[in-house]
Amino acid sequence: MERRNNIRLREEQDAAYRAALEADQARERQRKEEQEGLEREAAEAERKRKEEEEARERAAREAAEKEAALVRMRQEKALSLGTEPEKGPDVTQVLVRFPSGERKGRRFHCTATIQSLYDYVDSLGSLEVESYSLVSNVPRVVYGTEKLSWSLKKAGLHPQASLFVELNS
Repeated sequence: MERRNNIRLREEQDAAYRAALEADQARERQRKEEQEGLEREAAEAERKRKEEEEARERAAREAAEKEAALVRMRQEKALSLGTEPEKGPDVTQVLVRFPSGERKGRRFHCTATIQSLYDYVDSLGSLEVESYSLVSNVPRVVYGTEKLSWSLKKAGLHPQASLFVELNS
């Protein structure tokens, strides 16, 4: 009988030990899973942070490249215009009025093209838009892409012209 009690007691102790061991193992598994979850979340947050930082750097780099290209384009257009001619019978005086109210004037040879007027406006860097038209007021004439190759004389702008910049939407 005592032997049976000892065996039963031993079995109960073994069962209690196994239950405690299983509970400890379950707690350890849960702790590990929680830790791994936290590590995954931290890694995901770090990955997102890096992606956002790279996107900001890329956007800044692209903006700087675009600005540098604009500066280069303005310089190239200014150089392509050459020196401003002196007043004379074959020289056209052009005044350009910007949407801001600012006015800029320059002399061109009467054989210069409408494109050279656009190059001049572009070289000034006064506009933040890429699409605009040069327009005369009276009579209203839009000097658009179909007239870019026209000389100032052919376009009726010689000996002097006053144009305004009309922004295209």
